[in-house]
Amino acid sequence: MDLLEAHQRAQDAFARVLSGVTDDQLDAPTPCAEWQVRDLVGHVVAGNERTATGSPAHSPAHSPAVEDVAQLVALHATSAKAAQDSFSAPGGLTRTFEFPFGTLPAHRVIGMRATDALTHTWDLARATGQPTSDLDEELAAELLAGSRGRVRPEFRGPGMPFADEQPCDPDAPASDRLAAFLGRAQH
Repeated sequence: MDLLEAHQRAQDAFARVLSGVTDDQLDAPTPCAEWQVRDLVGHVVAGNERTATGSPAHSPAHSPAVEDVAQLVALHATSAKAAQDSFSAPGGLTRTFEFPFGTLPAHRVIGMRATDALTHTWDLARATGQPTSDLDEELAAELLAGSRGRVRPEFRGPGMPFADEQPCDPDAPASDRLAAFLGRAQH
């Protein structure tokens, strides 16, 4: 799948699930134990914003000062467009990004951002009682295959980006298998 298409589809999936969130769910817990719904959305928005400015290094989620879901939907839409525009601009996929662990080419960063957005789509759906089986199964299968090659054991555990892989039925939807591979419990 084309990298730009994958990134856009992941952002679109996130936007669809976010539009199903209600105001009374903003403080609900998520599968990311330290984050509530608004924190998780803040994390995705911040990642998009950092990508657009050329510095997508990981940082903690922030809770945007918003009153309702409509504001979060608008923040996400603006940040997703900025990130997509950044990658699709001339030279957008040939530049490099600096991370605490080293320099990565944009063609790897866009895959990481798509995976982050779709995995957090799963988190958001799970936190707000929405289905996870229809998030974009073709994209989830591609991102799972890429993640299996990218997420090494040293990236898992306390203080690391990923928890240990969790059990998941091999016949489960690809989005569930992606979430489990990246450390989300399926119960």
